[in-house]
Amino acid sequence: MISVVSDDFRFSYAVASRLRHLGTPFEHIDPSTKIPHGTSVVIKKGQPRVIMEGDRFTIYGAPEDTTTKAWLVSNGLTDWSSDVVVGIDPGERPGIAIFSGGRRVATAIAPSPESVSFYTKTLASLVGRRRVFVRIGDGDPTNRDRIIRSVWPSSGRIEMVDERRTSRQAGSDEEAASLIGMTAGEFLVDRPEITPSEGELRNIQRKSRLISGGLTTISRSLAGEVARGERTMEEAIERQRSAERGRRVQNR
Repeated sequence: MISVVSDDFRFSYAVASRLRHLGTPFEHIDPSTKIPHGTSVVIKKGQPRVIMEGDRFTIYGAPEDTTTKAWLVSNGLTDWSSDVVVGIDPGERPGIAIFSGGRRVATAIAPSPESVSFYTKTLASLVGRRRVFVRIGDGDPTNRDRIIRSVWPSSGRIEMVDERRTSRQAGSDEEAASLIGMTAGEFLVDRPEITPSEGELRNIQRKSRLISGGLTTISRSLAGEVARGERTMEEAIERQRSAERGRRVQNR
């Protein structure tokens, strides 16, 4: 059981929302109340740190950080002396599988390529950067390279795995990430550059027309920024519209 111990409504609400999103059961405890017997993880507001007392972990910090750590610990990531392997199925919403001591402890879907780094940073804060090993599928090169660049600072080793050995066996992104995490790959020495293909740029421009209801097609340059994760699609569409409004004003 996870207990959220706080009289700060905003903190408690943010933690509760995050835990519900992760599908993790919890209870709210007033600071003046004794923590129930059997509680294995306690979340409190404060300077980021983790205190272990017997079988209980007390996790202090901001809502997102504490809930992710509590989610990992409650799923079995309690041996912080072992290496942690993060399997990643690349894509716009990457699949993630986390292994500790050879056992899968958690899976997730990240909302964007760059958001995968939140998991590796959290793991690095628990076990140390050198113990965080990343294995990522070699498909979807642009999103793959965005993920690699984002997790590079918080990973001790990154391997690229041939997805032909895993994709046919997977029924979901999390399963694909699990298979990738269990498969040795090629060690990456250098952080890759992100080079979207012409086809990817045209597809992003097509999506901009669909999202804007046929009113706006972003430029190739803006499509490149979207592909590299430097700008969201919504930001690119607004930038394109702003540029078009400026040209119309100049032509009057």
